[in-house]
Amino acid sequence: MLNISRKARVSTALAAGASASVLLSVVATTAMAAPAPKPAAVTNASCPASPGVTPTSISLGMIDSVTGPAATTFLGSKEAAQLRVDQENAKGGVNGRKIKLTIYDDATNAAQQISQVQKAIGDGVFGLTTTTSTVSMYPTLKEAGIPITGFSNAPFGTDINAFGDAGATTGSIPTYAPTLVLEKQKQEGATKIAIINHATASAAASQNAIANLAPLVGITVGLRIADSPPGAHDATSEALRIKSSGVDAVNYSGYIDGAISLALAMKQQGVTLKSFAVAGLSDPATLKSANGALDGALGQTYGTVPVGVNVRSVKTFAGAMKAAGLNPYLPAAPLGYVGADLFIKGLKVAGKCPTRASFISELRKVSSYDGAGMLPGKVSFVPNGIMPNGNPITCGWYTKAKGTELIPDAKATCGGKYIDTTTGKVIYG
Repeated sequence: MLNISRKARVSTALAAGASASVLLSVVATTAMAAPAPKPAAVTNASCPASPGVTPTSISLGMIDSVTGPAATTFLGSKEAAQLRVDQENAKGGVNGRKIKLTIYDDATNAAQQISQVQKAIGDGVFGLTTTTSTVSMYPTLKEAGIPITGFSNAPFGTDINAFGDAGATTGSIPTYAPTLVLEKQKQEGATKIAIINHATASAAASQNAIANLAPLVGITVGLRIADSPPGAHDATSEALRIKSSGVDAVNYSGYIDGAISLALAMKQQGVTLKSFAVAGLSDPATLKSANGALDGALGQTYGTVPVGVNVRSVKTFAGAMKAAGLNPYLPAAPLGYVGADLFIKGLKVAGKCPTRASFISELRKVSSYDGAGMLPGKVSFVPNGIMPNGNPITCGWYTKAKGTELIPDAKATCGGKYIDTTTGKVIYG
């Protein structure tokens, strides 16, 4: 039997008591010095109420010309936008919210567009994307602080809530003009040019700028037509004016059916050109419709890299469109896709609890956007460039019509400049 002396027992007891005291002291000190509890994690359910936002979804509206004179020009845009939305939703959406896309048809009509925007607001959309040349909605959206992405009309250069697919536009200042396409036409031999557009605000603005710029790059303006009928029409009178003017080049901005009409009429009247630039010429099917009249034409997309270019992102877009039974060559299809992608980018930078205000303010900080790889260069939405909304893109990627094919250039044409035609000075690029 183990014999422990009284002295040893006392020592042990004292040690135990001391240990207990230390333990109590540590516990007490720890309790007093414990850090404040961490804030509860932000969840979608805990976000403040915001129009169009629920814990599981976010509502996006799209203003599109499903009907009306511009319907054929903007074919495929809403389907391409839905495709981009579906791609994002397949990955779980943005911060756990699936995007719900609703289409609103403006019928290429100013009054109808305002009516559809009011309906979208009443339906509680968070924001909008668009591929339409009609511009009556922008004051309403600006006043309401509703973000919009899409086709580059003039407000995309001036309205803080409007984000153009290819950056800030300069259409609100007709004296600001990009040199890129005229330099390309000059390389093709253009010396005297006819500048033509149908009567929409965006087309008129861009072509007025081109007309002001042409003399500064060494090209004479021989004819200016600012009221070409929209869509398919009898263009005989225009072709005769072009022929009698003695021009060797044409720069056309309008609906693609209008370009076909003009090309057919020029062929019938025996007009020969060194350069014929057509905005929106991107679908080889258009060449078949023109029955050879567009052969040699310079194709311009609406700002994206042409389908057919060996770039991974473009091939991904084209493959996904074809898999969905859609035509990736439609001129406006990439616009719908990029417009939706830009909206998704805005949602991502707006944070876990997005509001219209945070969408606008945070997307205005993005300085290197490439349109999911669909743009020929990167754009910045940071304000206070040459336009209130920043700077425009200075790259383009052209195609050449040969038979029934549109052959893309080997690379993008970059280094374009913007010139103030009132002074002749380079202001950007």
